Amino acid sequence: MPLFKSISVPDGLLSVWQMTESSDELLSFFTPQEIADPSFQNFSFEKRKCEWLAVRALLKQMIGSTFQISYAETGKPLLSHPLYPYISISHSRDFVAVFIHDHQDVGIDIESMHRNYAPIRKKYLSESELLEVNESPLLQCIYWCAKEAIFKLVEEEGIDFRKQIEVIAFDAQQDTFFVRFISHNLERTYQLQYTTFNDHCMVWVCGDPS
Repeated sequence: MPLFKSISVPDGLLSVWQMTESSDELLSFFTPQEIADPSFQNFSFEKRKCEWLAVRALLKQMIGSTFQISYAETGKPLLSHPLYPYISISHSRDFVAVFIHDHQDVGIDIESMHRNYAPIRKKYLSESELLEVNESPLLQCIYWCAKEAIFKLVEEEGIDFRKQIEVIAFDAQQDTFFVRFISHNLERTYQLQYTTFNDHCMVWVCGDPS
């Protein structure tokens, strides 16, 4: 199944691809020239091939074929396109999500609610957040995705998820919430949005602090 979901975002595009195809099936979306990229040719694992192809197949449906993806030294993806220069990418086992914007940095993360968060809970949740989240699969997933989305947005090295990124008063009845990012004694607050589908959470954010 190619395009699974699209979400309306002011001045941006956000789409999700469900990865049901093999890499051989995904190749049908591309010309030989488009897959001559050395980074793709060097992949030996099927999962990495599928992720690489699905991201680009999804982008072709979103904005056509006139784009290039490169990566900064930090690993942040960079999009070369006349209308949408800002991009964030995320993938779980079953889905790929791409968020592009025309004038703001963006961050997105998607994850399964069935992931085992127990080994990393104390690495990404503060003491107060541990109490808020408790054993809720939904909240564990949303808090993780929120912090990952902020991490992708701000592009700073060595961020301590537990101390520097704080989820503020999350309300499951609302589809937006706020996150505080603390860096170099400065605080920035961002408004994030989220949705759930197929036992997955997806959280996204645009660049300007609220």
